[in-house]
Amino acid sequence: MANAIVENLFLVNAPAGSGKTTWIRKSVGKYLLQNPNDNVLCITYTNRAAEELGKDIDSNKVYFGTIHSFINDFIGSFFSHESILNLYWEVYKDQIVERIKNVSQNSNWAESNRRYIEKYGSLTPEIVRSNITKISYNQAPFNSLYRGTLGHDDLVSFTRLAVERFPVIKKKISDKYQLVFIDEYQDTAADVLQIFYFSILGKKSRLYLLGDKMQQIYRNYNGEFENYFKNFNKSINLSVNYRTTPKIVGILNEIYNDEFYKQTPYEKNKDEVMDFLPEVRIVTDIEKSVSEFMDQYNDSLILYLSNKSRFYNIGVGELYDAYSAMEKYSFGKKYNAVDVLTKEEIRENDALLSFLFAVNIIVDYFTREFYGEVFRMIRKAGTYFNCEKFIIRKHTDKHIVKAKLDDIVALYNKLSTTVDDFLSLCVKKNYIREEFYSAVVEENDYQLVKNVKVQEVKVLADYMSDPKISTQHGVKGESHDTVVFVADNSRSNPVVHMSKFFEMWSNIDITLSEFDAFYYIYSQMLNQIQNKIGMKCSQLNADTYRPIAGIIDEKLQAFIKENETNPYYIQLLKVKMDKYFGKKNVTNVKECLREGTVYGPLCAYRLFYVGCSRAKRNLVVMINKKDIEGFEDRLRNKLMITGFNVL
Repeated sequence: MANAIVENLFLVNAPAGSGKTTWIRKSVGKYLLQNPNDNVLCITYTNRAAEELGKDIDSNKVYFGTIHSFINDFIGSFFSHESILNLYWEVYKDQIVERIKNVSQNSNWAESNRRYIEKYGSLTPEIVRSNITKISYNQAPFNSLYRGTLGHDDLVSFTRLAVERFPVIKKKISDKYQLVFIDEYQDTAADVLQIFYFSILGKKSRLYLLGDKMQQIYRNYNGEFENYFKNFNKSINLSVNYRTTPKIVGILNEIYNDEFYKQTPYEKNKDEVMDFLPEVRIVTDIEKSVSEFMDQYNDSLILYLSNKSRFYNIGVGELYDAYSAMEKYSFGKKYNAVDVLTKEEIRENDALLSFLFAVNIIVDYFTREFYGEVFRMIRKAGTYFNCEKFIIRKHTDKHIVKAKLDDIVALYNKLSTTVDDFLSLCVKKNYIREEFYSAVVEENDYQLVKNVKVQEVKVLADYMSDPKISTQHGVKGESHDTVVFVADNSRSNPVVHMSKFFEMWSNIDITLSEFDAFYYIYSQMLNQIQNKIGMKCSQLNADTYRPIAGIIDEKLQAFIKENETNPYYIQLLKVKMDKYFGKKNVTNVKECLREGTVYGPLCAYRLFYVGCSRAKRNLVVMINKKDIEGFEDRLRNKLMITGFNVL
């Protein structure tokens, strides 16, 4: 495709601390003042972000919401049309038939089938098709295919298919909205970007993508939109950092290492007094060093990459393990277990955990006799609760509702109650919605979670009310006067190879655009191999490798030829590739085909930048001495050039 700049499509660089939210608010307000009859659409990454953006704007001409709420509220009006229902059946029929037949005797599918028959009398593809009259959004991250409800990822991909097949949907978007903002574009699925790109392209409406590629933490974006970015107008650059002191801004610029993304400090921050200059502490005992620092600066925010031990220490180890084992929170997925457990704005995407946290709040309010708040919370969580069962219309209803709440509280507080016990009672007594319960039951991923004691959820909720730490990708939304960033490695998903990044950074000048481009080339090669051999590279063994060795060799040789002088290839893959072609076997080839080999240091690079950018005045980076053996002197020199004091 031609890469001519399209003047009504804007890619707005908005690095950490650049006042992106304020800029959007001002832009919306100014536009509506000049164009009072037009409509504005603001797509945000989370519901909380939508509320933050819209809190000062009182206008029915502006829609603030996530892509899922927008699809449900706006595009969803198309989703009862026969042509859309036929498309749904075209896409999901095979999966539905597979579930009905249940040849594998999946126990969750069997339970779902039993409940469907109980409700409708029979279960056949024809009956399922006739009962689906509208496609809708399932607020859980998974599908309920018998009911036509789609989870996060499938709703977006299905909407893209619908938009491609039925141009009238694109026209409706561009006709309705004259100004469209997509916040945090770097974490937005390529499907979403394409929906709006092709809806606005060639129209009078304007599309603004705002974000920062360095803050691309979540794995929702897969690089499929890269070529389209070349068409965007890049004349708007939010280059002032309003958050941090000049010294830290200088460090961030050095880490980013790209003139286009260079920030200048806010004038008023130039007089901000720092307690100490930004420093790196190379230590032999991270925990001891953090503890000693906290004794002196007890209001600091500690940013960790890995926190499994801490979940166990606070008494929620089984809950953490259960969520870590779930496929939808595994490496390469939109969210990970730590995000879901510790971040409210991410937790809202997990129906089961959101429900349990809501119950925890209800139990707390009820115990303290804050009855008005109890009912407010039940209404707020109406997606899960049968709200009509908790309505008080006459005096006698008070005793009935109180008995129900006493029942819920007693079971919730019982130490032996599992999540499954609690759900079973609630659905049996009709306290919660059938469709919510069925969706959880249908989801294989939740099997381990259902065996966890409810008390662990209570402990986690109490802990998260005042945490002193932020973990892994949680660094993205935090900011604090004093920040301690623990730059260690993480074996959780996704893997973060911080020490490998430090080694690379000590050897070569890293830029995000180059590193990103190399990663996408590498990941595309992996996908091509996996599509060709019909399995994941991680599943290869001696027997499956031998017949397809030639296919793999051909792809690897082409990749090497294209990238042999690329410094990122030399730093990350050359030794592994040389070893494989020196001695071909399945062990050596799998070392060449691990996505984490490239993504791990890339993720570390981003997290290092984002972690440092959280500090408003004071910044400390902790590095374990044993992680940098062999290149400590080079790293010290690099850190000092960057602007750190190295202790």
